[in-house]
Amino acid sequence: MSIRALIFDFDGTIVDTETPEFESWRLEYAVFGVEMPMDLWVQLIGGNAKGLFEPYSWLEGKIGKALDRDTLRTRRRTAMMDLIAAERPRPGIEDWLSGARERALGLAIASTSRRPWVEQHLTNVGLLDRFEHLATGDQVEHAKPAPDLYLLAARKLGIAPHEAIAIEDSRNGVASAKAAGMFTIAVPNAMTAGLDLSAADLRVDSLAVLDLGEAIRLAGG
Repeated sequence: MSIRALIFDFDGTIVDTETPEFESWRLEYAVFGVEMPMDLWVQLIGGNAKGLFEPYSWLEGKIGKALDRDTLRTRRRTAMMDLIAAERPRPGIEDWLSGARERALGLAIASTSRRPWVEQHLTNVGLLDRFEHLATGDQVEHAKPAPDLYLLAARKLGIAPHEAIAIEDSRNGVASAKAAGMFTIAVPNAMTAGLDLSAADLRVDSLAVLDLGEAIRLAGG
């Protein structure tokens, strides 16, 4: 089998946007003297689990009154974006992208987030032009853990799914990539480190500790 491409999740995998998002919510909950339920929050990461946990409604239930959602949303988003602006690509990402270019591997993103979000934050860290294609949540009917995003990324790259290595940080993402038929590497961040990612073919703390050539060998390429 030949590996012809790398397909990366974005949020939490390339740039850790997930910790800033959680922190912004934690700060808002603290205003009302309520603790953000980490066990419920992590179930949302990397997917679109509507109905599982909705932060506004959950907080309203705890404080017993309706929130001024527009004000809270604006304040929380400002705090989140300030935190994300300080983030850089996660360790090993830039080396892997350079290694992929040297090996003439295709590069794509498969993200549940909408395209403008992914483009904005890839631009902020200077990596947008490194990717040939973006497969984003506004381009598919079913988000992760369904395989649609990874299958779309493979189609855009012109490869079969088994010819790609997927790099993910979440349980929903790993499930999506495996359902698409890809060799999957889990690289959890601070938010997802406690999740069961055993469905991945390989789990590492950072891409900085895994040589791309070795990953290709392990994937059968």
